[in-house]
Amino acid sequence: MITHFDERLGILPAVGGITHVEEVGGEDTIEFDCLAAPEKGERLLWRDPQDDIWREHVVVRTDEPLGAPAHVYAESSLCELLGDFVEEAQLVAKTASEALAAALAPTRWAVGDVGTGDAERGCLLYHVNALAALRRVEEVWGGEAVAAITVMDGRVSSRTVDLPARRGTWRGARFSYGKTLAACTRTVLEDEVFTALYGYGKGLPIYDEQGVATGGFTRRLTFGSVNDGANWVGDEDARLVWGRWDAAREAKVHRFGHVVFPDCEDASELKALTLAALGAACVPRVSYEVDVAAVDGGAGVRLGDDVAVIDSSREPAWHLKARCVRRVRELGEGAPSVRLTLGSVERTTWAASADVAARVTAVEETAATASDTVASYEDLGSEEF
Repeated sequence: MITHFDERLGILPAVGGITHVEEVGGEDTIEFDCLAAPEKGERLLWRDPQDDIWREHVVVRTDEPLGAPAHVYAESSLCELLGDFVEEAQLVAKTASEALAAALAPTRWAVGDVGTGDAERGCLLYHVNALAALRRVEEVWGGEAVAAITVMDGRVSSRTVDLPARRGTWRGARFSYGKTLAACTRTVLEDEVFTALYGYGKGLPIYDEQGVATGGFTRRLTFGSVNDGANWVGDEDARLVWGRWDAAREAKVHRFGHVVFPDCEDASELKALTLAALGAACVPRVSYEVDVAAVDGGAGVRLGDDVAVIDSSREPAWHLKARCVRRVRELGEGAPSVRLTLGSVERTTWAASADVAARVTAVEETAATASDTVASYEDLGSEEF
């Protein structure tokens, strides 16, 4: 169904199938061919036959060769938040629901179900588009935003943004990777493996002789005070596997990295956050791209779900709980063709164009330097089944 200014225009028949691509925290697009090209900005409403929900996408590009069907590329209607602007919102001791409401204030979207708890945190939203503000809320309060729409009488009657702590669930799907399996591609990503991490928190404020904050910042918070004087944590098992020899070739030493949590003000919390980051950093990031047919119970896998993975090509075999971070479906006549990416994926397209870090970090903490960049790790997990 195609709409313009929320008024139904009719049905847009596709020529062939429709490709739907969605990623955790990133891309949500559809592509298809049709005989009559829709106008840029028009809305496409469709009922997802597998997930049994309504979806709304915005036409952002059409390729219209002479004498041939037009090719349509459309993005999730959340992309419209790129056109809403947050001038300034100082969030101090706010819950995730309150922060989400502030990010969506200039938009026509409402706050939906929030499942990240009642923890109070803060940040500054300053001169950013609403999508960037939404991504910043995800970063500070946690959670993964999901667009939810309802449709009545052929038009969208409500638009809300849900913020569950984590998309997806465990549905019992299992996948075994071995040398004889042809319907799978395993990718060991190029990210560095670190067996120990330094952790840094918020820059500590500078006070004058009267105890008044000057507005400047000094060194960042560390957690040595709660970690026997060491500002780093390490994994000894990972050191033996991924460490390197010292100069005398007598012992394997750690490979050190660092992470920065610019909103953390407590040393114990900082240590816990660094340990969590170390769990993902001390093993290679691996992703598996598989056909649903290769996954036991894969037909019911949705974006964000956990899938048990046994990689028997390793000795000993890897027993992992990987996550469905990307789903590509070819929808058309008959059963859909589905490919899943399990493990890791990079954020792309309009999610990255929100440009959260560049616009927000420089305002929040002027003492930040290029070395403060936070490495982004996806937790592949290591639970055995």
